[in-house]
Amino acid sequence: MKRFLTVFIILICLLSVIGGHFYYNYKLEKTAHAAKLMMKKEPEVQPETKSATIQRQTSDHFTNAPKGIAELYQKKIAAGETLTISLVGSDLTSSKPGTWAKLFTDKMIASYGKDITISTTSFGEQTSLQFPKEQSYKDLIKKKSDIVLIEPVLLNDNNKVIPMKDTLYVLDQMITDIKNTNPDTTIMLQPPNPIFQPHVYADQVSDLKAFAAKNEIPYLDHWEAWPNVNSEDIKQYITKLKPNEKGNKRWADFMFNLFQ
Repeated sequence: MKRFLTVFIILICLLSVIGGHFYYNYKLEKTAHAAKLMMKKEPEVQPETKSATIQRQTSDHFTNAPKGIAELYQKKIAAGETLTISLVGSDLTSSKPGTWAKLFTDKMIASYGKDITISTTSFGEQTSLQFPKEQSYKDLIKKKSDIVLIEPVLLNDNNKVIPMKDTLYVLDQMITDIKNTNPDTTIMLQPPNPIFQPHVYADQVSDLKAFAAKNEIPYLDHWEAWPNVNSEDIKQYITKLKPNEKGNKRWADFMFNLFQ
């Protein structure tokens, strides 16, 4: 009797172990099947496209710049190209250390690296009637830059008593020459530096601003970043009618805030 009970108990144990094994495998298969069904139901996550990534990375740049510049920059970067900018003007706009143009260029390169290229064409102390004959003028026209920011030589013309109508005529011809070479170039204008109680010079700057508005050219009015021209405070930024170290920094900072 005892032997029978022992055999019976052993059989019960074996059946329990075998049954447990099959039940465990069944649960594993059921869980795996449920997981597969869930995976099929979950939407496939598409990898971010290159253009979307670039747009996301560049969307915060040039937000303060004139209309279309931010989009132009994004387009250039998406195409693996460099945004080219030409700065044009008098001796105020030169690549010499300490000038607003040099300070601006250094800040832009530090911010954008190889994504942009900035060149400077300075006509020194020449008047509007002189510089179109220079080789530097011809080289500027051939550059095909994406953006050309022009500082008309108003102070030079003012010193030589060149009529404003002649200044604007030459400026208009320069813009036409640039556009004939590269119709897609974006032209921008800016005034030279302010001076204390400018009188006639102030009228010339107003005429330049009106010219820009009439021709739908973006006008970057950095004068709004300086002290009032009728205030003694402006003298802190100007030495002998030209911007000193503080003035050049004020000018460069205004431009960088537009283009950063």
